[in-house]
Amino acid sequence: MRLIFKSKFVIHRKIAFLLIFLIVTFFIVGFLIYTLNKNLGQTSSQISRTYEAISTLQGMDLLTAESGAAAYRFLQTGDPSAATRIRTTHEQLQQSLDTLHRLTNKNCDQDSNINRLAGLITDKRRAEDSLITVPQVSIPAAERRLAAADSNLQALLVNMTVAERTILVKRKEVNDASNRRTAWLALIGRIAGSIFFVFVLIKINTDISRRKKVQEKLEIAIREAREAKQMQEQFLANMSHEIRTPMNGIKGMTDLLLSTSLTTKQHELAEVIKRSVNNLLVIVGDILDFSKIKAGKLNVERITFSVNDVLNNATAIFEHRLKKKRLELFTSIDPAIPQWLIGDPHRLNQVLINLLGNAIKFTDQGHIQVDVALREQTAAGVILSFTVKDSGIGIPEASLPNIFDSFAQGSRETSRLYGGTGLGLTICKQLLQLQGGDISVTSTIGKGASFEFHLPYGISDTSANDRSTAETTQDYSKLLAGKRFLVAEDNEINQKLIDYVLRKAGGTVEMFNNGADAIRHLQQDRVFDLIIMDIQMPEMDGYATTRYIRNDLKLQTPIIAMTATAMKGEQLQCLESGMNEYMTKPFEFTDLYKRIGTLLAS
Repeated sequence: MRLIFKSKFVIHRKIAFLLIFLIVTFFIVGFLIYTLNKNLGQTSSQISRTYEAISTLQGMDLLTAESGAAAYRFLQTGDPSAATRIRTTHEQLQQSLDTLHRLTNKNCDQDSNINRLAGLITDKRRAEDSLITVPQVSIPAAERRLAAADSNLQALLVNMTVAERTILVKRKEVNDASNRRTAWLALIGRIAGSIFFVFVLIKINTDISRRKKVQEKLEIAIREAREAKQMQEQFLANMSHEIRTPMNGIKGMTDLLLSTSLTTKQHELAEVIKRSVNNLLVIVGDILDFSKIKAGKLNVERITFSVNDVLNNATAIFEHRLKKKRLELFTSIDPAIPQWLIGDPHRLNQVLINLLGNAIKFTDQGHIQVDVALREQTAAGVILSFTVKDSGIGIPEASLPNIFDSFAQGSRETSRLYGGTGLGLTICKQLLQLQGGDISVTSTIGKGASFEFHLPYGISDTSANDRSTAETTQDYSKLLAGKRFLVAEDNEINQKLIDYVLRKAGGTVEMFNNGADAIRHLQQDRVFDLIIMDIQMPEMDGYATTRYIRNDLKLQTPIIAMTATAMKGEQLQCLESGMNEYMTKPFEFTDLYKRIGTLLAS
């Protein structure tokens, strides 16, 4: 348990208890010290007064003797100095009596004796004063009176002195007992405090030990999670390689097919295949990079495109399915929408394909309507509204709030009859929100569903076809004339594709199934203008092969990495191993020609 204050200052409960105990102990010890000092002060003051009282009584005893001696001398000789001495001692006795009264007044220990002493001193003074004031006093009678007064006074002084000494002893005993009691209390307090402190330390140590065990378990869990993540990344890398490798062959062969003489219908079908492969590449890339999907960090392009082209491409893919189910597809685009926009056409295409696919899947008769409207336009850009509406089975009202959740479908019956993972709408919503848009749905059971989403786009002044047209019309047939290429690639289809692409541009190619075969050939024949290196190959992969070429063979021939993995950090790893360029499969022919031309020129 922890105590948390508003300032985010956190104190552990045991430490808080220790602090409270220390504060309470501080006040208790302070109170004990204050009480001890107070008691010691009072006792010391009483003892000091007792000592002073004893000293005063002893002084009064001496003054009594001196006064008596002066009285006898005056009685015998009539010496005036003796009379002066008598008066002086009388004053001193009175002062001593006042002092004694002050010293014993607080304790009231000898009030009766003090009163009696005052009477005896008065009697003594009268007896001695009478010698001076009354002449011709009978000497024997006066001596008897003086002796009696001195005897009674001295006896009382002795008794009072003994009583004060007895009081002094008792007060010392009380003081010693108080000191011992205070010392024992202090000792017990220190022992109790030490025991409590040790107890708290033991509890804190136990808590720390427990926390260390929890931390160790947490570190083990983190290590296992990292290992699981590495295994996941390795799995994704392998899956990426296994999926992209055949897709490279499909896309490459489709591009080669498009470069041959085809009828209009054949060319149209081949274009549909190419667009489908491109769309599939985008989807596969997003799904394989699982961490980016969870973190919402998918890359969004900003390129020039036409909404008409994207909508036509999306609808063309479903032409066969629409005919098979005898459904009609109607599309309408607001004429106020600018022809050329800036945004990510692949993400828009992905969303449209998903929504159109669902609409066709859940509609058995009727039609599907796709409307694109201009929702808002400013000088900086536009916001487009897309609506995909069908006349299918609809979505239950209870399922609408959760329809965009992961693995959610309209009902169990829907999942059983129509299949699917329930991730399509979730990915659509994430893609739209990533681009600054959003999606909503309205539906009625038996009457269909209507999905509406909006997206912001910039406005472009130039056509997207300007650059692509220039690239398409450029002649690459003699770009690589007289150039020799070494290719290390283990996949037979990719071997044929790369060989055809390079030879089509005028190059000559030496093809090898792995890095080890390529190195053995380079040890005999080092004259190559460029090397194309696959990353994952048997015997020796592309990284090890490149390092051997750079470090052992000391060759500086340009090397292009060509990989189907396309995982995070792989491009940096390729460049660190000594490669000059990095390309992912499937690749565009023009992109490969451009990179080769740049490397050969440099």
